[in-house]
Amino acid sequence: MDRYEQTDLWRTTLAEQGTSDLEERSRERLRNAFRGFRNRAAILGGEIALDLPEFTVHDLTHLDALWELADLIAGQEYAITPAEAFVLGGAFLTHDLGNGLAAYPDGIAALRSSPLWADTIAAGLRKKTGRSPKDCEIESAPQDIQTEAMRQVLRELHAKQAARLALVSWRDRGENSTEYHLIEDPELRRTYGTIIGKIAHSHWWSVDQLREKMPDIIGAPGGFNKAWTVDPIKIACLLRVADASHIDDRRAPGFLAAVRKPSGVSANHWNFQEKLNQPRLISDRLAYSSKESFSIDEVGAWWTCFDALQMIDAELRRADALLSDMHRPRFSARGVVNSDDPARLAMQIATDGWVPIDAKIKVGNVAQLVSNLGGEKLYGRNHLAPLRELIQNGSDAVRARRLLEGREENWGEIVVRVGEDEIGKWIEVEDSGVGMSKAVLVGPFLDFGNSLWGTALMHKELPGLEAKGFSSTGQFGIGFFSIFMWGDKVQVASRRAEAARSDTLVLEFRDGLNSRPVLRNASASETLMDGGTKVRVWFRQPSIYKEILAEPYEERVWTLESRCAWLCPALDVNLFVCAPTRKLVVGASDWINLPGEKLLSRVNGERSLEKKEGEQEIFNSASDALRKIEGEGGEILGRCSISAAPSDRFDLRRSVEGIVVVGGVRATGLTGIAGIMIGSPHTAARNVAIPHAEGEMLVRWTLEQASLALKSSIKKELQIEFASRILAIGGNPGDLSVAECFSGFVNANDIRDLYSQSDEVILVQDASLSLARAHIDDLLLENNVISVGVGYPHTLQLSYEARVNWPEFNESDRVNALSLGSQRSMKGFVIAVLAAAWGFSAEEVIDASLISSDTSRISRFVWSAAGKRYKKSVSVIRRPKGAEA
Repeated sequence: MDRYEQTDLWRTTLAEQGTSDLEERSRERLRNAFRGFRNRAAILGGEIALDLPEFTVHDLTHLDALWELADLIAGQEYAITPAEAFVLGGAFLTHDLGNGLAAYPDGIAALRSSPLWADTIAAGLRKKTGRSPKDCEIESAPQDIQTEAMRQVLRELHAKQAARLALVSWRDRGENSTEYHLIEDPELRRTYGTIIGKIAHSHWWSVDQLREKMPDIIGAPGGFNKAWTVDPIKIACLLRVADASHIDDRRAPGFLAAVRKPSGVSANHWNFQEKLNQPRLISDRLAYSSKESFSIDEVGAWWTCFDALQMIDAELRRADALLSDMHRPRFSARGVVNSDDPARLAMQIATDGWVPIDAKIKVGNVAQLVSNLGGEKLYGRNHLAPLRELIQNGSDAVRARRLLEGREENWGEIVVRVGEDEIGKWIEVEDSGVGMSKAVLVGPFLDFGNSLWGTALMHKELPGLEAKGFSSTGQFGIGFFSIFMWGDKVQVASRRAEAARSDTLVLEFRDGLNSRPVLRNASASETLMDGGTKVRVWFRQPSIYKEILAEPYEERVWTLESRCAWLCPALDVNLFVCAPTRKLVVGASDWINLPGEKLLSRVNGERSLEKKEGEQEIFNSASDALRKIEGEGGEILGRCSISAAPSDRFDLRRSVEGIVVVGGVRATGLTGIAGIMIGSPHTAARNVAIPHAEGEMLVRWTLEQASLALKSSIKKELQIEFASRILAIGGNPGDLSVAECFSGFVNANDIRDLYSQSDEVILVQDASLSLARAHIDDLLLENNVISVGVGYPHTLQLSYEARVNWPEFNESDRVNALSLGSQRSMKGFVIAVLAAAWGFSAEEVIDASLISSDTSRISRFVWSAAGKRYKKSVSVIRRPKGAEA
């Protein structure tokens, strides 16, 4: 007799009841059907280890043990009908079988046909390469990616597949193939197959979903005693608590662990389960004990055990609450002994040489943490940040829907509205995106620091999205919380795109983060017409709205239209503003072909309307030179131009600026580059972004900019400013002037021609020359002296503590530590030009040269005037001795 047949649940229902049993024929039919069911399920269960070897035991040992756990938890007097015993046993057998490929009659092809397969492959490739994969890459993914995807998809779909297993069939390969079912009796399969599957599936649901999805009590089929009903709620609860509670050594035999050698988290599960005895029932709680202590090297396994016991305790409590609420018989076990206290638990599950203290990091005031990290502590007093975050979140939602529904690239819209009601002034942002279900709205949307995008929940809610190449702008899951910088009363209305209008949900914050939000169904006036999300915030103070439109340090006030266009200049979603008239302020991706002057006016905002003396010329020059930067795949990574002001006009240095955008939204300013570059966020606040353009694509663009500058006949002095900007981003200045010598301004070719035969060239800082000319007339440079810039300008407008190099330095950029920079500086570039003219490497030339520093100053005569020669601190660049390299 197998051990499951010794349980009260079996003996009082499906076992033989004696010669006087009037229902023996029906009972025998169920008993024999279950035994056949069990034999075939054992075959499928044995195959799971082939696909998921790191998992603990899922064979008959586990399936039979569930009868014993259910018997213990339910209690000796707990009554179930024979039909319920058959359904419970069937759910035991099938609930985890979907973890193996054998449970899919079509094998791996069944997994590949699921949208989750492509999504999982795409996620694996993205993690490996750092970018969205192409369709062909998904189709031909490496074997390691496919193997890992198979394991993830099996795990994710196993409960869903369990819903089908009692009904599906397998065929052998013979010419006259035989069809096999887990339940061979066709009438029993039709009667109970569906409910067995539903209950098996339910072990992956929340307890609340049992109440929502499970049918009421099911009557007995013809031929069975009419009292043999099935209560799905009762049986589903018994399955989930028995399955959760089976964590003893039968699931992790020591020898099997030695053979499979699990690692990481799996090793912790194997380790602690191998040490645990079967639980006992003490009063109304399960008590677990260990057969040996956990050493200091097994701390992780002990805490994994503690977490598992807390999970079991929670499952038992929730099941008990549901049974009580629904007036069903309650189980005897309703919790786990000492699962709330590590120190007390250590008396039953012992430790050796260490004491378990629950020192897990806790957040005492979650609202305060979110308020700090999601508000001014992260963004500063930047009241534009919430508007940026809301528009950015809406853009992600529209892009997702656009991909899912195969819409045109310019489909979708975001609308910014302002208004006032009896509560006060408000602002709202509405998008026509995918919208949010209840699971998302009360899940990742409210989970500070976690985002829906790229998660298993996204794969479930929006199947196929990841495989279609979706890449979200939002990464950190904190942007929404910035809105509490504006006010405490917030209303979020959302409706999944495919749902009915009446399914619109409203989430309300009535006192900011200081009280729990309220989730309710939308009233008729609140329903969203076409799906999407609408977020409305009532301003805490009217002055906040004025700060959104105010220009820092200036008296000028913006309109909401111009402010939104300035904030989102390269959005790929149509952006409308209603203030109060509806107006399109940014067309989807219109920045790519927008007339240059309009693009720069959008980027530079209201201040571009009033130009001081000299600014118009710079503005026109930058506008005319706007050119696209294309990536290797033809994607547009920027549309910009080099913008430079004369060296003596510091007031014009930032008269025409550019920006780096993330998801089309302003992130980081650019100095010396006008227009727009596409980038990625470098910080959670998204006020630091790094352009995607780099390498050869950037060099090609800089060469074109150099050529355009020369064609525009700009003064050679200004050419040096252009060249400095080009070199600063690792570009090529072409024929632009880069320095000044006795003959005037010179470019790289001029330097090669003039000094290729020289053995020594003296470099003096251009600032010294400018300062001298302010006091000395008719100054003449010595023949072997070149006046050159020493440092290089930073392009990204960042605070000192947030400064990053872009593009990143590589070894070819660096001359050496004494060069005061790299080939991105004018000085480093000139040294490299001289080295090439002499046939040596820049490093060899530096080693042979005399370089002034803070501790060692080299002086030489550099210029003369009125018969007098002047000395300055210099660097003496010398041709290395010996043959040319």
